[in-house]
Amino acid sequence: MNWRAEAYEDRTFSPDDLRGASLRDCSFERCDFRDTAWSETTLSGCTFTECKFWAADLNGLSAEGCSFLACDFRGATALLRAVLRDCRLTGSSFGEAKLPGLEIDGGDWSLTFLRGVDLRRKKLAGLRLREADLSLCNLEQADLRGADLRQALLTGARVRGADLRGANLEGVDLGHLDLTGVKLDLDGAAAVVRSLGAILD
Repeated sequence: MNWRAEAYEDRTFSPDDLRGASLRDCSFERCDFRDTAWSETTLSGCTFTECKFWAADLNGLSAEGCSFLACDFRGATALLRAVLRDCRLTGSSFGEAKLPGLEIDGGDWSLTFLRGVDLRRKKLAGLRLREADLSLCNLEQADLRGADLRQALLTGARVRGADLRGANLEGVDLGHLDLTGVKLDLDGAAAVVRSLGAILD
């Protein structure tokens, strides 16, 4: 099933409506995708605005160059492989989501709510996470090289062994974290010192 440049507003989709579909340049506003399955679904250049993906099964989804703006992925799962490549998820929420199989390849995840999500060993290099809520996240051994973490919230996050070399840590409070095994460059080390209240001169 191929969808091209279609637009939907305030529509509720059934669990299997999107399974195996190919969508290009489609737009969805305030649509309800709760409990939908995205197995073998491909998305390219699509925009989802204020849509609900509650308990959606994202296994097998492949999305490239898509925008998910202020969407709610509460309880969504990607236990097997799912790919988001160069996607924009500004303001979206992932409360109680389970995403061990999700692969994130670039994109803008600014202002996302990822509180408590398990992101262990994820490759998040170069990802824009400005002002994202990463509190209570498990980021152990995550690759965050070159990520934009300005003003991100990391309260209670687990970051042991994470790679933060080249990451922008402006405004991030690192002083309360267990930094055992964390890889830092000089700028990152300076950010830690500032978080501890020291003045660099």
